[in-house]
Amino acid sequence: MLEVKINNKKQTISIKSKDIKHMLSEREDFISVQDISKDIKEDSIMAFDCQLDDSMFSVEEINELLEELGEEATVEEFQILFEDVRAFVKDITDEIESDLREQYLNDDIRCFFNVYSIDETFTDFKLVFVISFKDISIASLTSLTDLIGKKQLNGDSKFYS
Repeated sequence: MLEVKINNKKQTISIKSKDIKHMLSEREDFISVQDISKDIKEDSIMAFDCQLDDSMFSVEEINELLEELGEEATVEEFQILFEDVRAFVKDITDEIESDLREQYLNDDIRCFFNVYSIDETFTDFKLVFVISFKDISIASLTSLTDLIGKKQLNGDSKFYS
């Protein structure tokens, strides 16, 4: 667990990664959330290894539709589905960022994600979700999130243990 202290418009407050993990776990979008904040060793930044609920996306439905039309799924159709997943997660990220800014009265809070693993059936989505509680450029947050995603893909993920 990581604890971050931030100044909002009224006072200094303490935010614990276990509380953020609980908040993320309560969302219907995620079926599993692991706190990996202490593993990244970044000041005022929390990270979570998440598994997305796959009920929103189904390759089976696409394949059934294509079978009815007498066609097979193409790479382009899978790319479209992947972009749909990214757009869905981007919307979740924006919503969580807005909620955290409102809850903690701090506009420096930024969230970003990296989808690091999708199985071939599009039923298993894993991503890292990173929250910065300090003033950070989106480029720096993006780079950090990408690095954490690669680290998780290369074996640090709790989902592969």
